[in-house]
Amino acid sequence: MTQLEKSRNSLSDFQLRDGIYFPQNYEHLNSTEHKQKWDKIGKTYYGSQKIEQLPKTSAIKQDYTLLGGKPGGTWNKFPVNKSVDSILEIGCGYGRAPLHLSKDKNLRCQKYYAIDISEPLLRRLIKVKQEYDFFPGAEFNIICNSAEILPLEDDSIDLVISNCVFMHIPDAQLRNLLAEVFRILKPGGNFVFNHSFHNKACPSHIIHNFIRNLNIFSKNPIYLKQYSAREVEEMLNNAGIKAKCPQYTVEPTTEYAILPETIKGIALPFAKAINRSLKPSDAWKETLAYGFSAYSTPLE
Repeated sequence: MTQLEKSRNSLSDFQLRDGIYFPQNYEHLNSTEHKQKWDKIGKTYYGSQKIEQLPKTSAIKQDYTLLGGKPGGTWNKFPVNKSVDSILEIGCGYGRAPLHLSKDKNLRCQKYYAIDISEPLLRRLIKVKQEYDFFPGAEFNIICNSAEILPLEDDSIDLVISNCVFMHIPDAQLRNLLAEVFRILKPGGNFVFNHSFHNKACPSHIIHNFIRNLNIFSKNPIYLKQYSAREVEEMLNNAGIKAKCPQYTVEPTTEYAILPETIKGIALPFAKAINRSLKPSDAWKETLAYGFSAYSTPLE
């Protein structure tokens, strides 16, 4: 077995410190621009630092919805009282999605694997677990690394989840990640990728891409890449989805946009109100949808 195969199939080559598994090349990972960006974002991501700053008596410590709200989309369709042996979350952040699934949907598991490149977010995930005890009794395995190579065995995970993550990953790396997901997913297992792929037909993205392309010196190729529903299906098929989940759905999100709400970090007047007012007919939903979700069917 090669070193790459060994690290891919096991956490034994990782170093466990303060409840987080770190790869042996963590110093190199820390030097990358991508990780530095997400470490910086993670410190104040969606105001989640409030869980560390407020006193024990604060209402936010008693009601998890005051910290991150209730994520919608495909999670609204998730079954109640589902129990699985193992869950892997890609891009777990501070735990917003599993917190909601545990508290609101009563999802239970024996083992929870969480992977994210941002160490500040993972440390916050530990704090969120302490405060709200989501997935009570489960074994937690928290991994700070890129998700391109998953340190898990073939056919070992019952449920893979991800929320609003894949649009932040370059195309080639995303394709490798998806192949890894369907390598480790058990045959007949489930997956939910909520709001995970930006829609290339959405007018907001088309306008934003035009503006981004005007800057010839600093263009982020990640945010210039969007997909059609057919391209998402082709990407999933090429990753080996059919061997594990013969039936799945790719559907447009229920968020629609014709204007970018921010340009270079500056809010565009009235854009948010205009986008929120859109109620497209069925014929226009796939065009105006901000993105796509994908999930195994049926979710049971």
